[in-house]
Amino acid sequence: MSEENVEFVRDRYQQVNKRGFAAVADFLSPDFTMDSPQGVEASQAHDKAGLQRWFEKMDEIWETLAFDATEIASLDAERVIAVVHTSGRAKGSGIEIDQELTHLWTLQDGKAVRFETYSTKREALEAAGLSE
Repeated sequence: MSEENVEFVRDRYQQVNKRGFAAVADFLSPDFTMDSPQGVEASQAHDKAGLQRWFEKMDEIWETLAFDATEIASLDAERVIAVVHTSGRAKGSGIEIDQELTHLWTLQDGKAVRFETYSTKREALEAAGLSE
């Protein structure tokens, strides 16, 4: 299952860059949660509707926003870690972002149940109870 989870996560990044929220909506568990205190817009979501509101906010703020997963690996049967390069340009101001963050996904039965953002891979691994 872990290789399937890696491919699932890889595909979500590719699709979200093309289609936004629609790319992930069908793949979220009903009890999905997001904890993203770092990144382009710190946020928490406790269900699908909360994540949709986050995507809508991103559409309002960002002219372009792309997520390029440079490293994706399975941690265990349910968790996948992804080092992600995020780039974009804000509407109006033209301010650009260029940052690397690490995402920790928890998947069950082909659905994302949890998504967390960390400043570094080390932080994400520590949160997962592992080390580099």
